[in-house]
Amino acid sequence: MKTLIALFFIAIVQADGSTKQWPPAPFEYVVGYCYDFTQDPRGSAITFPDGSIHKGVIKGTTVRLSDAQVTKLRALLSTDSKTENGNVDCYDPHHAFVFYDADWKVTASIDICFFCDDYVARPEGVSGLIDLQALEAFCRVIGLPILKDSSNYTALYRQEQSKSIQQPLPKGRDTEPPVSSDLHDDPFALDPATTAPKK
Repeated sequence: MKTLIALFFIAIVQADGSTKQWPPAPFEYVVGYCYDFTQDPRGSAITFPDGSIHKGVIKGTTVRLSDAQVTKLRALLSTDSKTENGNVDCYDPHHAFVFYDADWKVTASIDICFFCDDYVARPEGVSGLIDLQALEAFCRVIGLPILKDSSNYTALYRQEQSKSIQQPLPKGRDTEPPVSSDLHDDPFALDPATTAPKK
């Protein structure tokens, strides 16, 4: 009898959806990105089928999430809110979260446009009614910039690019480090400013 009662409660919890977490695949790291979606001719998605990352990533804003931040993010992505999202016809994503395995291969990703309150996840399965105000607040807390206009992200991207061009290479290094869009690279091995998680 106790077994039947336990199975009944498990079925109720599963039907409720409260144990459903996105992404379903295992992962080791979660990275938050801010990017200029106009900088890659392949499209505006943060990740592409070959496992590479969008070329418009603004590297200086990249954030590796702590365990507590990952827990909070997954709760936001897996819970329906009662607030309705907007209906603006744009989809200009500038923020994203990418889930990586231990070898820095992409297992899941979601990009978000806070201008039109829309998002695209790969694979599917995130909440259909994410509380985007809470997600935007989360982005602010972890240090991802929230700017007023798409052109501001383009300006921020160009500003970072011009700084990297002006800086001379360190002694003994005659080639540039790999860019973050390379396959299976730890984005935090590329720039000493991003080696530690931001709190």
